[in-house]
Amino acid sequence: MLANMKKKLLAGDLIGILIILAVIITLLGFFGEGFLSSYNLENLSKTIAVTIIVGLSQLAVLSIGHLNLALGAMGCLTGMFTGFLLQSYQLPLVLLILLGLSAGALAGFIQGLFIVRTKINPFIVTLAFVSIFMGLVTGITKGEVFSMQPDVFKLINTTNVFFGIPLLLILSLAIAAVLSILFFKTVFGRQLLATGSNLKAADFAGINTLFIVVCAHTISGFLAGAAGILQISRMGSATPTIGTDWLLVSFAAPILGGTLLSGGKVSVLGTILGAALMSIIVNGLFLLDVSQYWFQTFIGGILLASYGIDKLRRVYLLQKQS
Repeated sequence: MLANMKKKLLAGDLIGILIILAVIITLLGFFGEGFLSSYNLENLSKTIAVTIIVGLSQLAVLSIGHLNLALGAMGCLTGMFTGFLLQSYQLPLVLLILLGLSAGALAGFIQGLFIVRTKINPFIVTLAFVSIFMGLVTGITKGEVFSMQPDVFKLINTTNVFFGIPLLLILSLAIAAVLSILFFKTVFGRQLLATGSNLKAADFAGINTLFIVVCAHTISGFLAGAAGILQISRMGSATPTIGTDWLLVSFAAPILGGTLLSGGKVSVLGTILGAALMSIIVNGLFLLDVSQYWFQTFIGGILLASYGIDKLRRVYLLQKQS
């Protein structure tokens, strides 16, 4: 019976995380004072919204077996650029957001192009671009905070739609839906997964894998930029601290949801659930009056656990194929 349960948990990526979510929500409902209050649930859903986009940004490169250590820096760069435009120029909101998203996509494009042109390991490249992007932010802004935001931009954070569900969450789920269609309903999405599954086989099949790598990093930068814009709308200001705590959750959310670190297999829905789990755990720690100094310890432990789940899942898949 236990062996059969283990098999189901490994085969059904979402079953395990759904069980964990149900248990944690139930426990916090009983022991977390104020967890089920409308105020807390609204703020929690906004946190989940940003975390979903952060997780999807990492998922974009995990699909090809890469990683993006610079996504937090990309989000910060985009957020600060958008904040500067908000404070300095009276641009239409749509144009403002498009310019911000373009900045994130450009950062991802440059990173991906550097990887394919130099053939340097993506880990090293993305680690180096953390310093490059953050250096640009601090060098240009001198640590300045941009807080003069028009009311129409703040509406992204304050507007609730559909039975009180925040607009932020609706936007995040809409982006997730588009990404899901891209991965599972288009030729380009299948090429992304084929490249992550077996790079040489993808090359032999005629897929332009260098182009795919650049595209994956561009998408990751675009999504990191989207997370940065949503975050400054939430905070009401653009600060150089945006994205500093995104890295661990960006890996944990997709991996807990069934995405493989080795590439070739992703789960957009699983990433949404993983983002919800990570956000709820942090929220629960706060409500249970656990010191914020311990938060990173818990998140690091969850990341290690998610890596263990990923390893077990890969072993199971190999056994199933053989």
